[in-house]
Amino acid sequence: MDQSLGSESPNKTNNEGKNLLKKKWFQIMIALDFVVVILLIYFFAIFPRQEIQNLEKGYVLTRINQEGQANYSLSGKKPNSWVSLNQISKVAAHAIVVSEDWAFFQHSGVDVGQVKEAVTEALEGERTRGASTISQQVIKNIFLTKEKTLSRKVTEVLYTTYMEKHVSKDKILEVYLNIAEFAPGVYGIKAASEHYFKKKPSQLSAREGAFLAMLLPSPKRYSQSFREKKLTDYADQTVNQILDKMVVANYLPKEKLEHAKKDAFHWEAPALEKAKEEIKKTTFKSPSKRKARAKKKRDLTGKSLEASYKVDDSLHLDENPEFDEDAIGEDLSTIDNEFSVQ
Repeated sequence: MDQSLGSESPNKTNNEGKNLLKKKWFQIMIALDFVVVILLIYFFAIFPRQEIQNLEKGYVLTRINQEGQANYSLSGKKPNSWVSLNQISKVAAHAIVVSEDWAFFQHSGVDVGQVKEAVTEALEGERTRGASTISQQVIKNIFLTKEKTLSRKVTEVLYTTYMEKHVSKDKILEVYLNIAEFAPGVYGIKAASEHYFKKKPSQLSAREGAFLAMLLPSPKRYSQSFREKKLTDYADQTVNQILDKMVVANYLPKEKLEHAKKDAFHWEAPALEKAKEEIKKTTFKSPSKRKARAKKKRDLTGKSLEASYKVDDSLHLDENPEFDEDAIGEDLSTIDNEFSVQ
């Protein structure tokens, strides 16, 4: 009897092990199903699928609050401040691309290497780095908060990946250029072009585009050059580096590089001095030039001004001139009464 009991013990143990394994697999499957359900609820109820898709044919309305900060909202109507990508100088747009996101047209929206470093820093309790592509910055500004947390970074990656599959690269870049901050209270490349260069975005040069690109990491700080009407050492070096990158990326012909670097902004000292010289040349002409220009002027009779004011000896006044009655037809008899003081 003892032997039979002993022979049943291993079988019973095996059965219990199998049952326990089945129970664990069942629990795992339940957990997975729960996760899938949560993800489906999130994707269809919370994930802004339609809003992201609407970016392809829509616009973003920028409202600036009293603190000078921008609030963004989607719009089906084109705002007055909006410019299409084909209305923006290509060299200026490419200057911003090589500065902000070199591989923008090649990647799928996320720089995996940079994201890994950002996640590692967050897990170690350090401040999460930006490490955002142009696509990520669009998602962050329009759909998310600016808090630097791991959960926001993960959401940012999910949204960006989805946007890259439903919105073209050109449209993403267009949106970015229209919502980026270029100075305190100055949002969008249209406002920035007017603010810094008194130009339309389509008229921007490569160096002007490089200057705008230089501002983007911190517009308030780096716009010091504009306020002082002279590039700081950092600004000058960064602008030239961006122009160099444009040549490497085939956005700027190499033979035009040196000319682009010497293309002074209208508010820079060299440009101001040149403008002053032009004004002097126009204003202070030599006596001979002034005399020649005066001879070209005509009075209403068709004669030159010099001829008009020349003395004619045949013209003289009589010693006792009389009024021409045809010229004066008014009765002057009451003039004394009208101007007398009682």
